[in-house]
This record gives sequence, structure tokens and C-alpha cells, in this order.
Amino acid sequence: MKNIKIILLTAVLLSTLHTTLFAFEADDLYRNGQYSEAIAQYESVLASGLTSPELYYNLGNAYYRDNQLGRAILNYSRALRLRPTMTDARENLALAESKTVDHIVTLPQLFVVRWYNSICTALSPTAWRIIWLTVFAILAAVFVTFRLARNYNLRKWTFVSCFAVLLLLLCVSAFWHTSALRFNSHREAVVMQSSVAIKSSPERQSVDKLILHEGTTVRIDEELSGWYKITIADGTNGWCESNAIERI
Repeated sequence: MKNIKIILLTAVLLSTLHTTLFAFEADDLYRNGQYSEAIAQYESVLASGLTSPELYYNLGNAYYRDNQLGRAILNYSRALRLRPTMTDARENLALAESKTVDHIVTLPQLFVVRWYNSICTALSPTAWRIIWLTVFAILAAVFVTFRLARNYNLRKWTFVSCFAVLLLLLCVSAFWHTSALRFNSHREAVVMQSSVAIKSSPERQSVDKLILHEGTTVRIDEELSGWYKITIADGTNGWCESNAIERI
């Protein structure tokens, strides 16, 4: 049994090493301007099961250099899903989006809603979990101090602090929950085709409501027999064939 474990561990380590070497080779290909070859290598690494913000970011750069705008935006967005604080990916995403055909005006939101959404998406669910555990530990320490304190002023201070930290914990819980829901929903997608007709119903013969172009980000609201009901940033919705877009 011990030998089997050693063999399995060795196999995993060799597989990881092989995949890492592939990623390094892809980096070299990119630096040498061989963008198509770099893309193939990066995609091979992703197909092996290894993912990271840096890998998606580098793949996005390769697609951008290869003039595949939709896939560049897709991979920059995937990098930001894993690490929302990745400044380079955010800047490159903004640059790529500025070169898309569709410049859609975002539907205005209430300040409170916009503020809440910006906080939730500022960090990954993992980061919010770490913050939640930290705040919970502080709450536990303050509560224990309150229970053990004999000094009146200390008990009063820790009693008030308990409520303040508890309120903070509830806020962090809400941010963490919303961030996790968005991370796991995969409702956002990017148009992959040069142009796609958005229909009034999930049928090819239905009326065209608008035309979207490569690189436009949409939200998937419903799926039906090879069709997606989508909504764009200005609130307009319609149906498109599922092979025209790819989930982030």
C-alpha cells in the first residue's frame, strides 16, 4: 500500500512538472512572437486541469496579439474571476473592450446597488472567506474578553465592541455570499463570432432584435434547446444560439 502511494505521488509530481514546463514553453513562444503556437501550448496546459490567473492572463495576451479579440476578453475576464485585484488583467481587458464594435451604454444603477456590487466583486470568494474567518476570530476574542473581564469599563468597552464586530461580520458574510454566488453562477459570457443576430424568440426564423459583435459581454438568463436568453449592459434582452457565445 505504501509503495502504491509513493507511485501515485510520483506520477502526480511528474504530471505537474510536465504541465509547468509546457507553461514555460508557452511563455517563450509568446516572447518570440509565435502567438498561435503559444495559444496552443497555453490551451494544452488548461486542458490538463491546471488553472491560474496568470495562465488566463497570458493566454488573453496571446489571443490579443493574434487579433482574436473575443477570446482575449474571455481570458482576461477569467483571470479576473480568479483574482479581481489583478490590475494588469483589468487594464488589458479595458483596452480590448475599447476595440470592440459594440459600445453599449450600461444601464444606470442606484448608488447603493453599485457600491454593494463593487465591494462584492473587489475580492474573490476565497479572499472574503479569509476575511470572514479573521473577523470571526476577533469577535470570539472580544466575547471571551467580555466574559472574563472584571473591570467595569473593560466590560462596557468589550460589550459595545461585540455588537460592532458582529455587525461587521454580518456585512462580510453578505459580501462573501454574493461573491460566491456570482463566482459559481457562470452567467456572464462573451460573444465569440464576428457578428450574431439576437432574436426575439429561440427560433432562427424569428425577428432580429439587434446584432452583437465579437467581444461583447452578455449575461445568460435562460437556456432552451441550444439557445440562450441573454441580456446586455443596457438592459436589452433576446435569444442567441448557444454556440455564438462562451461562458466566462
